[in-house]
Amino acid sequence: PKKLNSLSMPMIQQLKVFYDQLEKGSDKCVLLSGEGRAFCAGGDVAEVRDGVLAGNSAPAEFFHDEYALDYQIATLHPRKGIVQVALWDGIVMGGGVGLSAHSPVRICTEKTMFAMPETLIGLFPDVGMTWKLSRLAAGLPTGLYLGLTGQRLGAADCMASGIATHYCPSEKLPQVVEKLKSLGAAKVSEIEVVAKVVEEIAGDSKPDTAKAVVEPNKEAIDRCFGNATTAEEIVARLQKENCKWSERTLKDLKMRSPTSVKVSLAAIMRHSGSVTMAQAFVEEYRMSQWCMRTQPESDFCEGIRAVLVDKDNSPNWVPPTLEEVSDERVQGFFAPLGPSHPYGELKHWVE
Repeated sequence: PKKLNSLSMPMIQQLKVFYDQLEKGSDKCVLLSGEGRAFCAGGDVAEVRDGVLAGNSAPAEFFHDEYALDYQIATLHPRKGIVQVALWDGIVMGGGVGLSAHSPVRICTEKTMFAMPETLIGLFPDVGMTWKLSRLAAGLPTGLYLGLTGQRLGAADCMASGIATHYCPSEKLPQVVEKLKSLGAAKVSEIEVVAKVVEEIAGDSKPDTAKAVVEPNKEAIDRCFGNATTAEEIVARLQKENCKWSERTLKDLKMRSPTSVKVSLAAIMRHSGSVTMAQAFVEEYRMSQWCMRTQPESDFCEGIRAVLVDKDNSPNWVPPTLEEVSDERVQGFFAPLGPSHPYGELKHWVE
């Protein structure tokens, strides 16, 4: 609980057993929520870093099993007719996003705080999010903005971007759960029926927009992140924009690993268009594994040190600027995994 329901290897294994059993049973709707004030604040990446430093196969195993589980969950409805409803009644970050963001029904509340802060730890918005961010209802520029900056989103921003499908006040969630339980298997396997239940109970409730970022700055986001081919171009546009939002966004970007920013930009662009979610997961697994190196090859261990181990929030990125991150370096993160890798490529493990 101290780590806000962080996703550890034992937890991934327990969830795998649960979802395997779910697929064999007759239930057609699953509700995913978290204990306490967090849905799930992300994977146990400090443990993964220990594995990188020790040179063992834990980082290969962790990402392999995490992504396999995420893809299994993401495809529950097309494969088995099971609708997963994500109840985001608290903090949703990193690994918690992977378990829930591909659910057909995603409910945010006034307590929701959603973020993909991976560029701050020398990683990239993974768990299938490079694919998802390129397909947001609010458009690709918004996806790039959220993926590169790790912007934290409350309910209004989750709705405006399309990250969440529904808003419902926290106090009404038990009613949603009860109503869904009363419907019977045939009805709850239909996404439209489940969505209608949420809409009816939520009524005309609307999220508070006082701290919203996406909608009020939508035009600026589109100008700065739209059709951008390089991270340097985005920075130049932000400097030209010259407003409070662009100043804060520049500051956020400067705190992040320049390598991560460029790798994330390349991944989200690569995974837009005709790429399938399965293909994106395979490529993300490659990327995750190339991130599992110490500096100068990758900023991951240094990012985790600065944010989660020493907590000084003063990472020394290598290289320290976007200009010094070459295209060749970025492309290296997309290279196939060699025969020496303990797991090899992520297989299409779900038929």
